[in-house]
Amino acid sequence: MLNGRLVTVRPTRADDLDFLAELAVADGVRHNVVGWDWPVSRDGQEDWFRQSLRDPRVRRLTVADPATDRPVGLTGLWEVDWHNGTALTATKLMPGATPRGAGTDSIMLIMAWAFHEVGLRRLHSTILPFNAASLGAYVRKCGWRVEGRDREAVFRRGEWHDLLRVAVLRREFDALPDAEEYVERVCGPRIGVPAQPEPAHSTNASVQSAPERPERASSIATA
Repeated sequence: MLNGRLVTVRPTRADDLDFLAELAVADGVRHNVVGWDWPVSRDGQEDWFRQSLRDPRVRRLTVADPATDRPVGLTGLWEVDWHNGTALTATKLMPGATPRGAGTDSIMLIMAWAFHEVGLRRLHSTILPFNAASLGAYVRKCGWRVEGRDREAVFRRGEWHDLLRVAVLRREFDALPDAEEYVERVCGPRIGVPAQPEPAHSTNASVQSAPERPERASSIATA
């Protein structure tokens, strides 16, 4: 479990599926997410859950209320590429179910976990230009960069919209002012390297300056 300032992020469980079915069809979510699908039932969520458990390139996680463990959103890693150290990530929060700043908190937790626990070096995602909340959280607050634009790539409410491609590197996350706090939240306190003891030196001036006499040196060495 990853404990943030406002939310926790934990493995998705079977008892989250009712909530996730509601999240998938919530108007505020369906309008702003990039991917499109048919409305999903509870049975469909069960199939999705079983498939995700068998896919080594996917790790879906539930965003939860830290006080009650009640699910409030979904995040995770998709398309994990171990050779290149990259993955797709995304965050969906139920409208009205989380305090202000929960999105940023979730993203910072996932970045700290992906970069400093999983061992990845680059995360990427896509955002619709009219999704101001996601652009603000990812780009303005969490250090992501817009790397490209796919023109008229997504169909929403009868119109075609551009698609922004965004990404962040580990070194860019590490440069954020709150990065160290989130790394400690995920990985624990930094382990310090113990100081090495100074080598012992003889302080016996008379021994150091004594003329070489093998028999005396031998007696001192064995004292």
